[in-house]
Amino acid sequence: MSEALIETTATPEAAPAAASSVGDPFPLGLISFGISSVVLASVMSGMFDATGMSAVLPVAIALGFFTELIAGLLHFARGETFPGLVFTIFAGFWGSYALLVQFYSPDVVKAGGDPTNVTGIYLLAWGVMTAYLVIAALRTNLTTIVILGLLALVFLIASWGTFAGSTGIGHTAGYVLLITAIVALYASAAMIVNHTWERTVLPIP
Repeated sequence: MSEALIETTATPEAAPAAASSVGDPFPLGLISFGISSVVLASVMSGMFDATGMSAVLPVAIALGFFTELIAGLLHFARGETFPGLVFTIFAGFWGSYALLVQFYSPDVVKAGGDPTNVTGIYLLAWGVMTAYLVIAALRTNLTTIVILGLLALVFLIASWGTFAGSTGIGHTAGYVLLITAIVALYASAAMIVNHTWERTVLPIP
C-alpha cells in the first residue's frame, strides 16, 4: 500500500534501488487514524453524548496528530510522497480539530456568537481536499481508495449537517466515520499480521 504512486520501469542499465533502512510506517499511520476515528465516531454518531468529547481530544492530539505525523515523515524519508502527504495532512486535521473544539467554538459561544458557519466551511474544505486525494489514490489500491472515499463522504456529510443544523445528518457522518475506521484498522492488522507471519494471512484488496 505504500508503493510509489506511479510505477516506473527500470532500464537494463539502471542500478537496483537500495533497500530502505526505515520500516514501513503505513500500519502505524492506519492504527493511529483508526483508533482516533473510532473514538470520534462514537460521539459524532450519538452512541455517547457530547461529554465524550473530553476523551476525543487527548486521543486526537496523541494519536491523530503526533503519531500520524511521525508516520507521514517516515514515509517522506522513504521517498514515498503520497502516503507521506496523506498522513501528515491528516495529522494537521486532528491537531486543528482539537484546537477548534477546545478554543474556537467555546470562545465564540461565550461571546454570544454562532460557530456554525466557520465549522461548516472547515469541514467542507477538508471534504474537497480529501476528494482530490481519492483521484490520486486511483493509482494505488482498492483499500486506500475506499478509506479516502469514505472519509471524503464523512467530511461532506458533516459539513452539510453543520450548515443545516441537523443532528441526524451529523449522526450519519459519525456512522460513516466508524465504517472508515474499521476498514483502516483491518488494513493495519492485515499488514502487521502478514509481515510477522511472512505470508498472506489476511488479504488486502
